[in-house]
Amino acid sequence: MPQNGFSHIQTWVFDLDNTLYSARDGVFVQVHKRMGQFISERLGLEADEAKTLQRDYFKRHGTTLRGLMVERDINPHDYLDYVHDIDLSVINEAPWLNQALTELPGRKLIYTNATTPYASRILERLS
Repeated sequence: MPQNGFSHIQTWVFDLDNTLYSARDGVFVQVHKRMGQFISERLGLEADEAKTLQRDYFKRHGTTLRGLMVERDINPHDYLDYVHDIDLSVINEAPWLNQALTELPGRKLIYTNATTPYASRILERLS
C-alpha cells in the first residue's frame, strides 16, 4: 500500500462484526443460539416458541433486544452479557490485521452494536 495514498484521511471507521473477522468463523451463529436460549430460559418457553418470539420481536421492533425491552421490560445488560458469552476460539488470530491497521495514518474507530467488553474480547483474540 502506498504510504502517501491515504495520508489525507484523518479518521477511519471499521465495522467489527463480520468485517474485521470473517462471518465464516461462526460467531453470529453462537450469538443467535444464545439469543434463543436467553428467551427460552428467561420467559419459560420451549425452544421453538422462543425462536418464534425472537423472529417476531426482530420483525416488529428492528432487533430482538428492543422487543424484549419494550414488551418484557428485559434489562439490556443482562441480555447482552448472556448472548455475548460465547467461545471466541473460533476466530482465527490475525496479527497481520493489527499491523495493517497500525500502519494506516490517522485515528481508527471500531463500530459495533455489541458491548465494549465483547468488542475488546474480539480484538484481543484477533491480535
